[in-house]
Amino acid sequence: MVRRGLQDAGLLAFGLLVLGGGSPELLVAQGSAALSGTITDRESSAGVDGAVVLLRGTLLSARTDAQGRFRLSAVPAGRYTMQILAIGFTSDSLHGLTLAEGEQRDVTVALRQAPVGLADLIVTANRSLERGEESGASVSVLARPELARRNVTTLDQALMFEPGVTFNAGQMDIRGSTGLARGVGSRVLLLLDGHPILSGDGGEIDFEGLPLLDVDRVEVVKGAFSALYGSNALGGVVNVLTTPVGDEPHTTVRAHYGAWQMPDRYRFTTDRLDEKGFGIQHSRRVGNLGARLFLGREISDGYREDDENARWLARAKLTSRLESPHPWDVYALWVRERDGQFFTWRSDSEPFRVDDSSRFDNELDYKLLTGATFTPVARATMLLRVSPYVNYNSVQNYFHDNTDHHHATRLGSNVAFSVRPGGRHTLDVGADVAHTVVGSNFLGSHHINDDALYAQDEVRFSDHWTGSLGGRLDYHHASGGNDEWSASPKLVVAHRPRPGLSLRMSVGHGFRSPSAIEQFVNTTQFGFRVIPNPTLRSERAWSEEIGVTASPWPILRLDATLFQSQYRDLIGPAILPGPVATFDNTTRARVRGLDLSLKTRVLRGLVDLEASYLHLATQDLQTGLPLPYRSRHNVTGTVSALGGLVDVDVRYRSKIEAVLAYPVDARGPVTIVDVRLAYRVAGVALQAKVTNLFQTFYVDVSEKNPGAPRNVSLTVYQEF
Repeated sequence: MVRRGLQDAGLLAFGLLVLGGGSPELLVAQGSAALSGTITDRESSAGVDGAVVLLRGTLLSARTDAQGRFRLSAVPAGRYTMQILAIGFTSDSLHGLTLAEGEQRDVTVALRQAPVGLADLIVTANRSLERGEESGASVSVLARPELARRNVTTLDQALMFEPGVTFNAGQMDIRGSTGLARGVGSRVLLLLDGHPILSGDGGEIDFEGLPLLDVDRVEVVKGAFSALYGSNALGGVVNVLTTPVGDEPHTTVRAHYGAWQMPDRYRFTTDRLDEKGFGIQHSRRVGNLGARLFLGREISDGYREDDENARWLARAKLTSRLESPHPWDVYALWVRERDGQFFTWRSDSEPFRVDDSSRFDNELDYKLLTGATFTPVARATMLLRVSPYVNYNSVQNYFHDNTDHHHATRLGSNVAFSVRPGGRHTLDVGADVAHTVVGSNFLGSHHINDDALYAQDEVRFSDHWTGSLGGRLDYHHASGGNDEWSASPKLVVAHRPRPGLSLRMSVGHGFRSPSAIEQFVNTTQFGFRVIPNPTLRSERAWSEEIGVTASPWPILRLDATLFQSQYRDLIGPAILPGPVATFDNTTRARVRGLDLSLKTRVLRGLVDLEASYLHLATQDLQTGLPLPYRSRHNVTGTVSALGGLVDVDVRYRSKIEAVLAYPVDARGPVTIVDVRLAYRVAGVALQAKVTNLFQTFYVDVSEKNPGAPRNVSLTVYQEF
């Protein structure tokens, strides 16, 4: 009965999609007033792009275009407080804003720049627009200006500097939730404009497929958030938000070239090993339709033998006008990628040369991601959004034997309904449905269903106290595997005793359903027979935290969080006699720690400093040993001088306390220093970067995998 109810909710979602897309006027009451205006930078008088305008006490919001303009339609007559939030600026409000029936009000608000560029806006934590200090969640925000300054080619290269975030052999880890997963089963959920984009077969994150030119900001929500987002949100959620299409035509061109400087004693080829790429993006508006197109090409030799990569990327996005009373957007992202794979080194004296027994041919990948968001109902106290999506990935030569084939298609949709029955409550209810089809010569053919219902009540007790209580019920079915139910509650409380100080507390449950690869893989690789385990159970965790954010002075922002997560039924490789390997629910574990971050501006604005520290105390509760592939101490720091002309990045990671294989590897502490230079001439931005400046040689988290040597790169960037 419950399962049928979940399926019916999914059908309702698609039904509302059709109704909303065809005749939204049938579902929306006409407002009696309109509010428009311009948000500007007080220092330069230029329009602020991407600012969010909220009418307190309602669900109405708008976002400014490149000129700082916004418009809110269908506003009921009344008296309001208008709040403006923008990354890099201090929030501001207009109180006592009265709108009469039929009135067309136009306002102008000048924002003051925040001294340390505080990120004051989030949406991911509670699926709604709100101030970060009112959400009760631990959130860090990577904004577009900072992303551009970091001069990266893939998003993960920038995210490794976010507080609480580390990377293990390319797999994202938030606060020790993930060890070494080898791309199978992420404990971090990745969203693109709110749509889940993990692969349908392995639940893998692919940062390389995200075009950077389209990113407005990235929000990293830390802790178990399955109460709203379901599976994979065990350690946290990352939401990549793209820029809206403005009224004016806009073109961006970016090209980069980099070369690795291999240490002479480890050089395995006389050829130059380099990487290069080019991307162009254009957006314009025709009538009520906005469009953005992106095309990019990336080629890399890699810094190790059999590590080359080449890919094409294309993205298209269509949107309604920003001020539309029924906004909608549709996107499609396509990636074609051919890459090699370095598995393990030949010897200690030849760490960058692949072992002859594991020499591979190139793998060919295709990915197609599509998604849409429709808002058929948009009233002051009522909001309905429908968000369908399709994720497709295909792999040829997955195991580099020139015989295998593999594909997975995931179709899903979210329907979310928000209502404000009074001035203090915001009730969110919704449903998620997803159907995955997997076909492979090493997995077989399987159908996977994931259905869920969720609800959350956000309460504003006063101007200083907010809280939310919610829960979610998930049903997971895989043909040939187990049927499972998962209940995920969440409680959050936030207190703001005075401006510049906020306290938060949260407790929640998270889970991760086993991926198709973990359950059904059946192959022989490197002398191991890997057998399926269809009885594999979901991973589960309880996560608790208390935190404080303080700005005792305008030039300083501090954030500190104490957290604990207790996991059971963690999925990992298990070695059986034979030799035979499989995935199994191997352990119960506990992770405790401290997450610190600091932002400050010194020397009268000439120097900015950002730093973070993550302390992890992990334990396998069955053996008493530390969890493998975690470091106790993790530090990042960035010093920016002369307005961003010179930047120095530092990453430190203490010795990994436990490993599963190659225990004799001397994996000690690692310190990496990068230097970035930026200069603008004749409207063209030039960026130079040196990574691993001091040519530190180190072993990556993954066994027998050396870290990247020094790389020197140049990027040319222009907007017009």
